[in-house]
Amino acid sequence: MKVNNEDMATIKLSLREKVGKMCVIGVPSLKAGEPFQERQQAYGFGGAGIFPHNINTEAQVQQLVAEFHQLHESRSESGPYYISVDEEGGSLSNFKAFYPYIPGNRAIASSGDPEAAYMQGQIIGSQLHALGIPMDWAPVLDVNTNINNPVIGVRSYGEDPETVGKYGQAFIRGMHEAGVAVTAKHFPGHGQVSGDSHYVLPECPLTLEELGKGPLLPFVDAIQSGVDSIMMGHLVFPNIPESQGLPASLSPFFVQELLRGQLGYEGVICTDDVEMGAIKDNYSPEEIGVMAAKAGVDQILMCHTPEFQERVVAGIVEAIERGELAEEQIDQSIARIRHLHQSFERYQLAAKPLPREQWESESLKLASRTVVVERDPQGMLPMNKNQRYLLILPKQEKLTVADNSSDSEMILARLLEEAGFQVQSSTCSLDPQTEEITALTEQLQDYDCIIQGTLNAHLFGGQTALAQQLQATHKPLLHLVLRNPYDVDCLSKAAGVVMVGSTSDYSVKALTGILVGKA
Repeated sequence: MKVNNEDMATIKLSLREKVGKMCVIGVPSLKAGEPFQERQQAYGFGGAGIFPHNINTEAQVQQLVAEFHQLHESRSESGPYYISVDEEGGSLSNFKAFYPYIPGNRAIASSGDPEAAYMQGQIIGSQLHALGIPMDWAPVLDVNTNINNPVIGVRSYGEDPETVGKYGQAFIRGMHEAGVAVTAKHFPGHGQVSGDSHYVLPECPLTLEELGKGPLLPFVDAIQSGVDSIMMGHLVFPNIPESQGLPASLSPFFVQELLRGQLGYEGVICTDDVEMGAIKDNYSPEEIGVMAAKAGVDQILMCHTPEFQERVVAGIVEAIERGELAEEQIDQSIARIRHLHQSFERYQLAAKPLPREQWESESLKLASRTVVVERDPQGMLPMNKNQRYLLILPKQEKLTVADNSSDSEMILARLLEEAGFQVQSSTCSLDPQTEEITALTEQLQDYDCIIQGTLNAHLFGGQTALAQQLQATHKPLLHLVLRNPYDVDCLSKAAGVVMVGSTSDYSVKALTGILVGKA
């Protein structure tokens, strides 16, 4: 048998270094500081994730990426270093302080055209390419069949598996053309649950047959489109006995039998971060590593706590040394990861990212395709400069760990004022109660028209109660649905509705164009 250079490199690694190659970790600051450097030298970790606390400016992120690569090269490692980020657009956008802040998946699907997802992938991919980040933990391919789902929501392209699959395929194509690899998540589908795996281990009631007819279909499409990696979700399926009650991310059935066997996927399989409450609150670090490896996972994401990470590695090493786990299985995972590295290089060599000078214009074009007038029975559009408007917007809050929209200012009032309209802006709580609703409605006598933004009013009854009180004044009323589209069913059909689906800057700019009649 012929042994190539990569096989030789694997043979030379210590057992701990081999296990380290399966692990993706993180750094606590804006730099790859000395503690991280020492741990990287000792363990040879296979990759690093970038998170909001690692991001300040474009130059700083580029420097952090360069530091990762330098550390990798200092160990005489072959190939590129695995660096990834959760960059989804919309409610999970990490680089909006210096790059165009574009709509997320649910808003993109409102366009009715999968080519919008292709452009979404091109823009995000071009941004990551400029930063030197070769991988994205996206697209989200969960089918959001539970509209009260606390963690997926607008991160999904919608409630129909075929739609999610088509948009996911288009996103993958755009990312690849921009030079960036992708990770489909969260297999086998996180859209049906009512719990957030950042905090709890959710249960999905679907049977295997039901799973195959719905949530699995977008992943089948992604595999056909050459997806580079698939992320396993942290959720259990009590009605699928083959899974033996294990989370999908630690389940030999879901990883080996279903994803590898039945669906024929040959690429890299990674866990979602095992430091999430769903896993770390139910298993010890030593158990987690061994269970993941036994399940057939290639990469273990654990991006926050050094002691936790070291215990995971130690657990796997000890399991191999006592014969509980085969070292050959680790070698197979390393081979898949190295194949992924080759894909990084291939995409980067063939990359055709959007020119930077086109990012803003293309982002606005994209957002303009996603903002839709649902109805306007009172003829409030376009706005009238002779009318006085009260604009009521809910305060954005961090609804899940996978949500950083709350750190962004809604720029709508400013844009309308700059366009010459008489607008007074008020902020309400995400779930306003009687006293606050009364205070808001008492202001109405000074205004001719009302514009109310809703943000998940289908979950926060106070917003719906406010909408009813505003409707009762019989003043012209326009609702802006700023997040989940399900709010529309909670609003009076006598009022106007504009479906926005995102509070990103470019979504708000596109919305402003519709409001002032310049769309």
